[in-house]
Amino acid sequence: MLIPISRELVCIMSMSLSFMLLFTSDMTLANMQKTIVSSIPDDNPDFEVEGYTVTGVIYSTFAVTLLFGPYLNLAIGPKLTMIVAAVGYMLGMIPYIVENEWMIYGGAVISGVSGGCLWPAQGQYMIENSSPQTTARNVGIFWTIFRTSSLYGNLFVYYKFNGKQHIDQSTRRTVLSFLVGINIMSVASLMALPKSSSDCKTEGYSPTKTVKKFWAILNSRKMLWLIFTFIYTGLQQAFGEGIYSPSIGFTLAFGNYGKELVALSGIVMSIGSLIGGLCPIVFSKCIRRHRYARRSIVLIGCSGQLLAYLITFINLPDTAVFGDTDQLSLITPSVTLAMIGSLLLTFGDSCLNTQIFSIIAELFRESSAEACAFYKVIKASAIATSFYGCSHIGLHVQAAILSTMALVGVFFFFVADSDIAAATNEIKTVPQDIETSQNKKI
Repeated sequence: MLIPISRELVCIMSMSLSFMLLFTSDMTLANMQKTIVSSIPDDNPDFEVEGYTVTGVIYSTFAVTLLFGPYLNLAIGPKLTMIVAAVGYMLGMIPYIVENEWMIYGGAVISGVSGGCLWPAQGQYMIENSSPQTTARNVGIFWTIFRTSSLYGNLFVYYKFNGKQHIDQSTRRTVLSFLVGINIMSVASLMALPKSSSDCKTEGYSPTKTVKKFWAILNSRKMLWLIFTFIYTGLQQAFGEGIYSPSIGFTLAFGNYGKELVALSGIVMSIGSLIGGLCPIVFSKCIRRHRYARRSIVLIGCSGQLLAYLITFINLPDTAVFGDTDQLSLITPSVTLAMIGSLLLTFGDSCLNTQIFSIIAELFRESSAEACAFYKVIKASAIATSFYGCSHIGLHVQAAILSTMALVGVFFFFVADSDIAAATNEIKTVPQDIETSQNKKI
């Protein structure tokens, strides 16, 4: 059955395509960033930049900026905020072409600030253009299109990296210039984005009000439960998008194809994201009707990620996270197992994120920008912590930590969702009780 084309759907589709373009460049760079940074010293011995630390700087800045992002969003409107943020992402990418150490760290700060402004605006635009009946479907549409972004960029990278053990300067600059061009296209796409009904300045809004709304959201019991889930989503995103694929490339037992496997892993990850993103679309009616549907999707996604952590433990060496290594794990590294791990990681990530956005939309429809920002603050803090620590913690230990946090995160998501289901049942029961009492009087 075809989905009716309404103005709401046009807005969601337009935003989804814009984000797909923007993150075709950003997520492709994130997937290969450690590989590129590690290859620069081969041409420039004086170059000293730790790729994981740069990513940690991005997410640290991201977390701090999220505290003020909702204010900017409500001051100038979601559309303009997203355009400004997209330009910031482009400025953060250009230093990798120049290959200057301090410019790369400065670009990381700009990227973090841009992300902190972008995502509250995206959350508000999404919720403003969704009704309670279409939220699950629209989140699924956005997530499915958005997550295809890593597919296109990594296909180009796979072609350029094919058969290369060393990524030379010419190859690096060709790839990065291509990604900057895609970023420029995303800015143009956001400029053509339809305005939502309330995409305008909010009069009388101030940073003080933002802080008060943050505090009110923090004091919500349901949000307190969800904090544990938010932390896990951050840890698993850092592992899936910035640690797992480079670890494959650093495993020398894969031979001459190790570096191109980094891009292939990104391609497979995009397929996993697509599958996970389609679940809320296919089961949107089920999610609205059945109280356990949302929990079931989260449980399935998290189970897939637990299997991915097990594959990591037996297939990749513990030292692969630090750089090139000749060591082996429990078995001789298998490309097939490595790609299955990539698929499962992002499949679970999509399942988790779509349901988190769905539950936030249900809980905080009137404070959507602040609620989305709060989620991103917790998540970004966990991502930054992961990247700062991963240079000192072996791959196997990281897999064990993630497995434990997965179980904790899913448990508390179930607790929060069961509270929502109980409250919904109480609301439904009240009118029935009133009607029954009136019938008895008659």
